[in-house]
Amino acid sequence: MRLSGLLDALQDWCGLVPPAGGQDVNPVLTGVCSDSRQIVPGDLFLALPGLTSDGMDYASEAVSRGARVVLGMAPGSEKVPYLIPKGSLSLAELAGQVAHVLTGRPSDSLFVLGVTGTNGKTTVVHLVHQALEAASIPTGRCGTLGRFFRGINHAQNLTTPPVDTLHAWFSEVVQAGGRAVALEASSHGLSQCRLAGVSMDAAGWTNFTQDHLDYHSDITSYAKAKARLIHALPAGSPAFIPRGEDQIFAPCQGASAEIIPWGLGDSAPLRGKVKFHAEGLILTIGGSWGGGEIRSSLVGRHNAENLLLAWGLLRSVGLSEEEASRGLSDATSPVGRLERICADSNRFLYVDYAHTPAALEEVLAAIRASHPSRQLGLVFGAGGDRDSLKRFPMGVAAAQGADWCIVTTDNARMESPGSIAETVADGVRSCGVEPLVELDRRSAIRMGLKKTAPGDVLVIAGKGHETWQDVGGVRFPFSDKVELEEAAGCLI
Repeated sequence: MRLSGLLDALQDWCGLVPPAGGQDVNPVLTGVCSDSRQIVPGDLFLALPGLTSDGMDYASEAVSRGARVVLGMAPGSEKVPYLIPKGSLSLAELAGQVAHVLTGRPSDSLFVLGVTGTNGKTTVVHLVHQALEAASIPTGRCGTLGRFFRGINHAQNLTTPPVDTLHAWFSEVVQAGGRAVALEASSHGLSQCRLAGVSMDAAGWTNFTQDHLDYHSDITSYAKAKARLIHALPAGSPAFIPRGEDQIFAPCQGASAEIIPWGLGDSAPLRGKVKFHAEGLILTIGGSWGGGEIRSSLVGRHNAENLLLAWGLLRSVGLSEEEASRGLSDATSPVGRLERICADSNRFLYVDYAHTPAALEEVLAAIRASHPSRQLGLVFGAGGDRDSLKRFPMGVAAAQGADWCIVTTDNARMESPGSIAETVADGVRSCGVEPLVELDRRSAIRMGLKKTAPGDVLVIAGKGHETWQDVGGVRFPFSDKVELEEAAGCLI
């Protein structure tokens, strides 16, 4: 596409500052990129501001690598055309529209479902993806575990990737025959407009509890960031919102979408009743969106809620009640989400990603429901350079949910592992329980396993699927799953 074609498509949203010195004013654009190191000749460079640096600082490098146009707030010294936003449109919002057009508007050809919330996003997206594939609808999924379509997985560091990455992937999915995409919408991604330009069709909100207050100024700002997903939906599109959650409903007011409350109980338009048993759960669904029964191997009330929300999203795509119920009955949980390790062991060993107070409470409650008479031990920690206010409550959740716990290191990053652990341990002590503290996570896992007896339950929480540990700003290989498997092997 030539620059003139892009300008025609976005004439209401951006203006052109032509280059000085008689350079090409209407170049052919073959791609879009926000990383100057990845620029190839023919790209348009998105000079976006970041948390620690500004993309404009790298415009010259991008041009030297072959960028033919730069998108920025104001023209720089580079002798290439500059696109700048008009009016109140932010640079990030315009970047999404540019990426959408230059990649061929791929999301227009997909049914795009977005899932936001503090916990459960990965599980809901994973469930929806499996059920749509089972219904012969080729579907991609995007989130914490990467971008996946038909056996091809792209790892990513961000739950919601940058606009250029996301729209380019949409294009890959469309060209490979995809018809739908389920994606996780993080509060960071939404506040930074990483979903700008995406043609959304339906959305689901899992839950809302404290997290990321190191980034968002307060809990209200956090809620408003997540509500951006609901406001991004076109008029009449379904937005499934947890029933009775005022902190969620308030920022969603004024959205054009159809707000559909959901929840376990008797009163929501999308509602469910759950029964637990030794092998999982039975979820009976009713309400104005139809009814069905899901017999799932997943455990815990939180997973019953995940299944209910996934069922509503599947119905919004067009699956019948039977197709949605059958697909979710056969679906499995994603890696690192209450994942049973060494199933042939004489102990019940689990790895989970729970890294917030609410998530820890839910996981421990789910284990209690499945193993009501067994001793439950927990090894966990809290992350560094993240919301420090959740550390003490995580200790409280551990003390109240487990019979004993060991506090350890979980991605301390640039903070002191000992200082983080002490705050978490203080939360445990506030409940009259004295925790063990072992900062070396490998040693803590082995210590936890040694404390168990045959028939006991042990949960290693916080990292889930992650295959690294970040200490001192350096990532080194580390997997809770691998460490637990090796430690369990030593017991044989």
